[in-house]
Amino acid sequence: MDLTRRTAPVHVLVATYNLALGLIWLAHWRQTPYASWIAATHLSAVTLPWLLVAAPPRRWSIMAAVREIYPLIMLLAFWTEIELLRDILGHQQLDPAIEALDLAVFGVHLHAVLLPRLDTLWISEPMFFAYYVYYGFIFGPPILLAALGRRAALCDATLRLMATYLTCYAVYIAFPVYGPHFIGTPYQGPHTAGLFYHLVAAAQRVGDAHGCAFPSSHVAGVVTIAVIAWRWFPRGVAALFTVEALGVVVATVYTQNHYGVDSLAGIAWALAIQLAVVPALVALFAPGQARRRAAPLRELAPALQPFDSLGGGA
Repeated sequence: MDLTRRTAPVHVLVATYNLALGLIWLAHWRQTPYASWIAATHLSAVTLPWLLVAAPPRRWSIMAAVREIYPLIMLLAFWTEIELLRDILGHQQLDPAIEALDLAVFGVHLHAVLLPRLDTLWISEPMFFAYYVYYGFIFGPPILLAALGRRAALCDATLRLMATYLTCYAVYIAFPVYGPHFIGTPYQGPHTAGLFYHLVAAAQRVGDAHGCAFPSSHVAGVVTIAVIAWRWFPRGVAALFTVEALGVVVATVYTQNHYGVDSLAGIAWALAIQLAVVPALVALFAPGQARRRAAPLRELAPALQPFDSLGGGA
């Protein structure tokens, strides 16, 4: 099976997102001088997936890995762009509705009570650590799979991550929720002396974006990585990723970055994408791949297999 057909679902997904964003920027080209340039970039990028795989190399190489992993590189630009879109689409926010939902579900705003009641460094530092290392846990597995030459696993991981994040981003653009990190008054206590508290704060100053609270992409991302880990990595590694996912589920609320319902929605969103949307994309755009490997969750691969056994040399 050729590379283009095997990775068609993620190509279509990325191209569709670029097309949608290109049209949004084009519709607002009068509002800001850079809108037309961003629109042109997106519309040009629609063809990028097929240009990159037009002549796939016969052997696994750095270029071949880049062709598989380029959508994840684009995620950084897509995330940064959300902040720019707020300037042209307006800074309306749906936080009152989400706050009401949060109170209805939990009976209390968990983000407002957890940190003040559990504010000791031996609790706060592990929570901020879990929140901080999220970045490595998201991009580490695809990089490792690329380095090991596990092409089938890398294709699967890239598709699953892009499906989760791009659908989250679409929600943020259409229905912005800012979350307590932006609209609340942060609690100040002993936790502010912690190393990982300051590392999280520094990371947020560099790359945080407004309107991206519901559903939590932190939670959706780590749940997706846990699913990927159970599919392709040894059980011990998969268990480690699952523990980190649980840590992020709690940490997003504990650190007052999200409402409790944001975290809950992130879990539900990721599972819906992995169990319904991804299989549908594969069945629609790569039916041969769906027939070749359609393992339900109870049959997830317990360990990485040799590259050739995954059909990576096809």
